[in-house]
Amino acid sequence: QGRALTLLLAKNVPHVKVDGMDPTQKERRDELFKISNIRANYPQFFLEDESGTVIYVGNWEYIEGLNESSSLPEETLQTHPEIMTLERVF
Repeated sequence: QGRALTLLLAKNVPHVKVDGMDPTQKERRDELFKISNIRANYPQFFLEDESGTVIYVGNWEYIEGLNESSSLPEETLQTHPEIMTLERVF
């Protein structure tokens, strides 16, 4: 989880941390578990749009993969817009 936070900070990705162990955040945690259909697997990443709709993006392995894709040559990324990167998702 620490690596995830470090990555988000390094990439200037706005984020809100929900502590799954904090009893005061239990309601929000359970809402997010319903969206992802995954319980007790941390960290999980979500996007919330301006209307308040929340979607599940993925787990740490997925985010790490997005970050690795970000280092591909720009020409490759332009030729293959289907390749998702951290910048394209967030």
